[in-house]
Amino acid sequence: MGKEKKQNLMQGAAILLFSMIIVKIVGAIFKLPLGNILMESGMAYFNAAYNLFTAIYALTVTGLTTAVARMVATFAAQHRYRDCKHVLHVSRRIFILCGIIGMLVMFIGARWFANASELPKATLAIMFMSPAIFFSCMMATYRGYYEGLRNMIPSAVSEVVEVLAKLMMGLLFTYLVLMFGQNSYQATGTVFGQSVAVGASAQETAENVMNELLPFAAAGAMVGVSFSTFAGFLYMFLRYKMSGSGFTKEEYEASPEPSSTREITMTLIRTAIPITISAVVTNLVSLIDLFTCMNRLNEAIAKNPEYFQRVYGKYLSSGEDMATYIYGGYTMENPIYNLVPAFTALFGKSALPNVTEAWVNRNRRMLKTNIESVVRMTSLISFPCGIGFIVMGPQIAQLIYPSVQGAALSVGVPLQYIGFAAIFVGMVSPMYAILQSTGRFDLPVKFTLIGAVVKIVTNYFLVAIPQINIGGASIGSTLCNALILILCMEYTKRITGIRFRFLGICMRNMAAALLCGAVAFGLSRVLTSNLGSIVSIACAGVAYVIGLLIFRAINEDDVLMLPKGKKLAATLNRYHLLSRSGKE
Repeated sequence: MGKEKKQNLMQGAAILLFSMIIVKIVGAIFKLPLGNILMESGMAYFNAAYNLFTAIYALTVTGLTTAVARMVATFAAQHRYRDCKHVLHVSRRIFILCGIIGMLVMFIGARWFANASELPKATLAIMFMSPAIFFSCMMATYRGYYEGLRNMIPSAVSEVVEVLAKLMMGLLFTYLVLMFGQNSYQATGTVFGQSVAVGASAQETAENVMNELLPFAAAGAMVGVSFSTFAGFLYMFLRYKMSGSGFTKEEYEASPEPSSTREITMTLIRTAIPITISAVVTNLVSLIDLFTCMNRLNEAIAKNPEYFQRVYGKYLSSGEDMATYIYGGYTMENPIYNLVPAFTALFGKSALPNVTEAWVNRNRRMLKTNIESVVRMTSLISFPCGIGFIVMGPQIAQLIYPSVQGAALSVGVPLQYIGFAAIFVGMVSPMYAILQSTGRFDLPVKFTLIGAVVKIVTNYFLVAIPQINIGGASIGSTLCNALILILCMEYTKRITGIRFRFLGICMRNMAAALLCGAVAFGLSRVLTSNLGSIVSIACAGVAYVIGLLIFRAINEDDVLMLPKGKKLAATLNRYHLLSRSGKE
């Protein structure tokens, strides 16, 4: 058994951030060509399966992973290393059971879920996605263990392994399915045994063939996703076998006897249940969209078919359903929008063991420093991204999906709407981690349920209004997450007894983000090509960095937690470019 170096909040977040940049770049190389291949309707099938996967993942994985991380962090802070290892062994058995149950639920219930979301052609994609649940469960056992020990490297590397496998196998199987299906049609006049309507022209017939192929192509992509989770699990398993538990033999032998298996199991379950419920409820937003948008869109189209035909009709291919096209465009902005919470969640993941240690040891200064750093760093990402989506949504969509007809409208406009939500959603996940670190696992559940009610009501009424249609779902997400964030910040102050000036902490970042947005808005209206959009985004990024320095938005405490932070802080302080805690 070898001792591995622990990371503080910023070091752990930096490791996860570096891996996430790689993951998102590679993920974009996967998702963006996939979106251009599958188009709006195919991505509707793909995302129907993926949204269901994330909900079942939350039910079977997320809660237990966080529970394992918190229990291991608590035991490590108390130097009870035998308990740390026992938690891993017990959780592994629980994860195997959860993985098998989750996989069977997704596979057996595929047709029902697809029909309930009014996307029956997504059935096959859901079925082929189901093995990913089992392998994700197995991988998550080790991730939770290492994160609890404040070692983020294994999780970071496994995520890179996973996304590389997804890129190679996902696109490979998608192309193979399309190629085989088109060859099948040329030879037999059918697509996987299904007849295809012959159109008035060769182009119309080709569009009909593609529409029949899309559900199978989406399923092919899901085969790659399932394989990628197996690759990630294999890496974590081999890493543990080769590098050991993460502490020395002397530490292990000096630690007290571990708790009983029954005690560990019951504590793990008691910790995991509220976190699991919270994670499931958090994923309600995507499920609410899945189960309400299609229904309410059809209602809106029935109210004013002329409006929808005038706005969207020219972009539809032969035989393509109007509601599926619009909803598919809305889901295509998800990879862009989800970049924000994906990056900010890293700070929550890194904060959990650090805040847990401070809470267990009653170290108020460490607690305040870590919580304020989380708020500052998440707002550092959320604000410019959200404002960027608002001012450049259509241009970003056109840049990312150049081959999708009407991308500026079908993807870009929803992205503009949901830019407001991005500002809030990016800060919610890390705040949940802070509350969970203090033992208040119940609050994220309660807050998300309150937000979900707002989301359902907003979706129901606004999506059915023709002139708003799918934009109503984005408005619902904004109201939902804004309310949740306000509740999180208020209760964090109450629980810790520490006075945080959250608004003051974030104001400097907001000022820099507004400068960034102004530059993006001005340049994007002058430079209207795709190249111009790239230039606008780059210049806005430079303006944001300058704004951070001008407004002294970077805090000395955050810099000191970085590798060689003292030297960097001294250099920045020499030019009066850092702010200090208590003086935001």
